Amino acid sequence: MSEAVRPRVLYLSGPVEPPWTRSDKNLVRDVASGVQRYQARVLTHEGVIGALPPHVETEPAWGPRLEGDTPLGRRLGLFGQLLQAENVQLVHLFWPADPLVAQVVRLGARARGLPLIHTLVRAPRNTLGISHMVAGEPVVVLSRETLRRVQGDGIVDAVHIPHGVPPSSLGELTDDARAALSRRLRARYGIPPDVPLVLYAGDLRHKYAARTVAAVLPRVVREIDCHFVLACRLLDDNDRAEEARLRAATAADGLSRQVSFLNVIEDLRELMAVCDVQIFPADSVDERMDMPRVLLEGMAEGLPTVVANKPPFEELVEPGGAIGVPTLQPVALAAAVVELLRDRERRRTYGAAARRLIERRFSTETVVASYEALYDRVLGTAAPLSSGAASLLRRTGQRMVTAKLAAIRQRAGTDSSPDVGAHSGPAAGRGDDEGGTKR
Repeated sequence: MSEAVRPRVLYLSGPVEPPWTRSDKNLVRDVASGVQRYQARVLTHEGVIGALPPHVETEPAWGPRLEGDTPLGRRLGLFGQLLQAENVQLVHLFWPADPLVAQVVRLGARARGLPLIHTLVRAPRNTLGISHMVAGEPVVVLSRETLRRVQGDGIVDAVHIPHGVPPSSLGELTDDARAALSRRLRARYGIPPDVPLVLYAGDLRHKYAARTVAAVLPRVVREIDCHFVLACRLLDDNDRAEEARLRAATAADGLSRQVSFLNVIEDLRELMAVCDVQIFPADSVDERMDMPRVLLEGMAEGLPTVVANKPPFEELVEPGGAIGVPTLQPVALAAAVVELLRDRERRRTYGAAARRLIERRFSTETVVASYEALYDRVLGTAAPLSSGAASLLRRTGQRMVTAKLAAIRQRAGTDSSPDVGAHSGPAAGRGDDEGGTKR
């Protein structure tokens, strides 16, 4: 399809711009950058230059960066602006289940006669009444478990397209190259030399995951000499308090020297490439992206992975890409980690299986191809409006949306939709799951 006739897709999301420390904004960036038969247009703040490939159109609709959270009225008004969007054939909303945003985007798309896709960038805590919390169908979900839940509560046209990650930027490292990289990174971050590394990269308050890691640490180091790395960003006072509690717990066990708390990492995937085991024992992903990006990135680097054997992580365990253990069971998790650390060949086997699974099911290339196929289907079945009907619907719809926005702004005493502040990404005021990354 030639450049001139590619249908344009308007991506409605939070600002798609650095820092690339959130799974949801990375998803929008990857899809918009990767589609070849469609022209992508994404939203940014003012003054964002060179953050995306040249073929991706950017619109500074978010205006200047604000200190703190973007007001709800401004967010809803911004999405209402899709009524004025020129030369757009498809609207694609990347947003959690949210009745206010869903209303505005639904009305706006109807007023323009535009087909609409809604990707749920978080696993909803509750799917009861989900049809009122999505802007339209098809609804894209990121895991089989969320697919089952939304279909069970009335979403007819639901599609499972997982989050994807790029392949390893380091490729297959030779033993000598890996050893050299390991020495450099250990010196940079103050990690002891010549001991195996166990990595947890994620949110300090990700459903007991970090606390489970802290409970596992003494059980593992009693069996084998190793070092734990917790790569977790500190986004607020609650995070700092949680890290202080974890530090106190490891100190009480006399194990402070066996763990590093890293809040900022220049290149997390480099660190992943020199670790020996990755663990992610989260009990739930409610209100977070279904499959944490850092988890997939570690697997793409060939990192043997141990996860809680429950949805959605069973999608990694069932095909053999990760080892599953019972949730909230430190003894079982410790046993799995020790077995991997003691058996180099077992680590190689699971590392290779992890990389193959990512390449087959969770690669950016596979995800982009799935979205393009969905765009083909939606645009192929969307019934075009006559020019007269479109004009009438646009005028009527614009009045409806303007009135609805005014009413919503009046009654919005609390902000239930994602926070998009000066330093946050598109779907939440605090971090998602990117660990201590700096990108």
